[in-house]
Amino acid sequence: MIYRVTLLPDHIEFDADSKQTLLDAALESGINLPNRCRVGVCTACVCKKIEGVVYYDLEPVLTEKEQQQGWIFPCKAYPRSHLVLSLDE
Repeated sequence: MIYRVTLLPDHIEFDADSKQTLLDAALESGINLPNRCRVGVCTACVCKKIEGVVYYDLEPVLTEKEQQQGWIFPCKAYPRSHLVLSLDE
């Protein structure tokens, strides 16, 4: 399934397949999201999920509070709905 992802604050949009990570989808679309390790350790790609649902094969190292606040790791997250993410938090 293909989902639409919107990146705030610039309202940049790209499509992400449910079988690829958000980071991979962004990079394939020519969008340069911050990243270093690509495995959820360096925290360079961490951003805030404003709307939508993501799935992880392996849960990243986020506290329960951080997850409730909407923080995600695009390098490990797979879309399960259309998403709005904020890079400006």
